[in-house]
Amino acid sequence: KSKSSSADPDYCRRILVRDAKGSIREIILPKGLDLDRPKRTRTSFTAEQLYRLEMEFQRCQYVVGRERTELARQLNLSETQV
Repeated sequence: KSKSSSADPDYCRRILVRDAKGSIREIILPKGLDLDRPKRTRTSFTAEQLYRLEMEFQRCQYVVGRERTELARQLNLSETQV
């Protein structure tokens, strides 16, 4: 359920939510927040992928460029996942 107030800035929206105890609370959220978009599914890494990613992280916390592309290819992951 949405409720709008003329006192709210253009970038905010108020919604009413019911908490676990049944009480209704009002919260203010940015209008740009897409509450209807489905959540992204969490990536499940294999044991080998985790091991390689953790080893690479120990060596260098920020993998970029060709190293990132090559690691993603070797692990059959996207560069974003790496």
